[in-house]
Amino acid sequence: MLAAAQAIQTPSPEAIREVTRQVLAGPEYTEPSRWYEILFEILQTIKQWLDALGAWSEANPLLARILFILALIVLLACLAHLLYLAFADVLHFGAKKEARSERAPRWEILEGAAANWREALQDARAMLAEGDVRRAIWLAHRVLLGLLDEQDAIKFAGWKTNSHYLAECSRNHPWYATFAELTSLYDKAVYASRSPAADAAGVLVRQVDQFYAEMGSPA
Repeated sequence: MLAAAQAIQTPSPEAIREVTRQVLAGPEYTEPSRWYEILFEILQTIKQWLDALGAWSEANPLLARILFILALIVLLACLAHLLYLAFADVLHFGAKKEARSERAPRWEILEGAAANWREALQDARAMLAEGDVRRAIWLAHRVLLGLLDEQDAIKFAGWKTNSHYLAECSRNHPWYATFAELTSLYDKAVYASRSPAADAAGVLVRQVDQFYAEMGSPA
């Protein structure tokens, strides 16, 4: 009997606690996930809302039909807008291929910031002197877009992005390198709100000023 008692030893408390933890950690003792409960509540709410909507539709068939048509029109309009945003850059939806004589006045490129290229460049130099490099870059970039538009190197349009203009302008154009550099600086200063170096901005403003002088335009 003594030998049998020695063979069947009582487990230590630590071993009992470990086995108990393993058993309680099993799936049969795990509480339902709170996310599952939330999802179930949401589905229940949606079902109740749909049931109420169905009952209202049965009670008001004409009004329900009108609201359905209006909702369908809004949905189709939203889908059309999303398709336009997704494919406008590729397919140029809505792009108006206007002749030069039908284009908007060239000074609209400046968006009211100046009356002409000369005034815009003067303002750009003044902004540089005041330390407003971002504004100077914006003005110089707009002037260069206008000068390239006058040369038919690009066609300015409000819907176009800077990548459109770079793709339109021939890489063989004598101003292309400056245009690309100014566009890169413009994107960083205007879109990324990163202040460019005043020296680099000054060089580009002077180059645009020189291009304007080469055009020989009285404006």
